[in-house]
Amino acid sequence: MVETGHVIHGRYLLQRLLKQGQCCAVYQSSDQVLQRNVVVKIVPAEHIPAYRAALRATSQFAHPNIIGIYDLIVEPDKLYIVQEYVEGDDFAALLQSQQSAYQVADMGLQICQALIYAGGAAHKISHGDLTPASLIRDIRGQIRLNNFALPSDIYYFTSWSVVGGDGRVVSDRELAWGKTSDGRKEDDARAVGLLMYQLLMSRTPGLPAVEPPTDGRLRFTRNVPAELCEVVARAIIRQHPQHITSAEDLHKELKPLAELLEPPVVVSPVPVPVHAQVNELAAARAFSGTGHLGGPSGPLHEGSAQAGLGLSAYAAETVQGQSVAVDTTGVSDLSMKLNAARQAAYPQESLTVQPRAVNLPVLLGVGLVLFALFFVFGYFIANAVIH
Repeated sequence: MVETGHVIHGRYLLQRLLKQGQCCAVYQSSDQVLQRNVVVKIVPAEHIPAYRAALRATSQFAHPNIIGIYDLIVEPDKLYIVQEYVEGDDFAALLQSQQSAYQVADMGLQICQALIYAGGAAHKISHGDLTPASLIRDIRGQIRLNNFALPSDIYYFTSWSVVGGDGRVVSDRELAWGKTSDGRKEDDARAVGLLMYQLLMSRTPGLPAVEPPTDGRLRFTRNVPAELCEVVARAIIRQHPQHITSAEDLHKELKPLAELLEPPVVVSPVPVPVHAQVNELAAARAFSGTGHLGGPSGPLHEGSAQAGLGLSAYAAETVQGQSVAVDTTGVSDLSMKLNAARQAAYPQESLTVQPRAVNLPVLLGVGLVLFALFFVFGYFIANAVIH
């Protein structure tokens, strides 16, 4: 193990040990040239050939669900692999928190997307070592995979072979690690099912890892939809009559389930200021010619508004003694809603100019003044004619 504070190749400063795995130590580090966080894996001499072969096979990978490789430094007794630093939750953290059925289905979908990319015609690479140590979920909820084309963790897959494994641990051991075949594709799809099952199985909360059931039976928590349980079981149990044998097939099964399970987007309501509510009320009154939110015959009926005009998101409130409509969703403009509602309720009504009210006292005063003027004028004319 290399001590923290050591600088690799005059560039990568080891800051803290993240994990000591079976084959290598993993450090959070700092790239002092590009001023960014990275991960440095230190591989001892006995494992260098396997890691170098895996890196040659995956050096061209570029996919949002696969962790990127930045640099490779070879020394006589060590291999340093510099990778993208991903901030998020490892599988142990996911186990300790309660994952919803949608989150687990979405995780399976994202893993399948990475496997489909790697196994496509451009690369033809199987993962082979899809264990809890090979993934992390970043702070945006995106699954990131690691360790493609490395030797399989035989201990892990042997322990889980009791669950629908049909006595097989891994397929096609004679092939070089990472090479794809029908058996390797089936192994990867089954590995996805095992990861999903571990998050959905009935277990003691707070455990950093789970053990396979000794009797080999699958036991899900009560709140997991039956359809999701069935898909996971079909991926894991090799003898299932509808056994899923590839990441492509598993992706097809999970996609509609994830879409059904996805929770609706919740929009936080935006409070409407009181002065804005009063201004909208004044506009509505000027439009309708009454003191109500409706036409001359009275206010709009609440039931008809909800059924025919789609205004069920509105709630009546009172501001300074007047009834107004307040948009409780905070998304749409109130005046547009009111105008649309009025046009729908009274499509034939047109705007008319109302005659101004006559001020009787003013009219009387003007008449008296005119009468006095005519009286005086007539008096002077009469005197002039007589004399």
